Amino acid sequence: MACCGQRRALASTNGKAVGANRSPPIPRGVLYEYTGTSRMTVTGSVSGLKYLFGQPGARVQVDPRDVFSMAGLPNLRRLR
Repeated sequence: MACCGQRRALASTNGKAVGANRSPPIPRGVLYEYTGTSRMTVTGSVSGLKYLFGQPGARVQVDPRDVFSMAGLPNLRRLR
């Protein structure tokens, strides 16, 4: 249940939540493909976003700020 401050915020945004818990859209994301055999979750070192590669062949858009930390990980291939 929302407290009165949250109700006010929802009312002023037509029901769309706004705040620190929402991630901003990823501008021009970098696409990665998972080549491992199970699943893998990676946390971006700069953005703090969690990227879930749920199965072999999964493709995920990665925030450009996190590309450097992804480069050294096994089983990830940069596509563009």
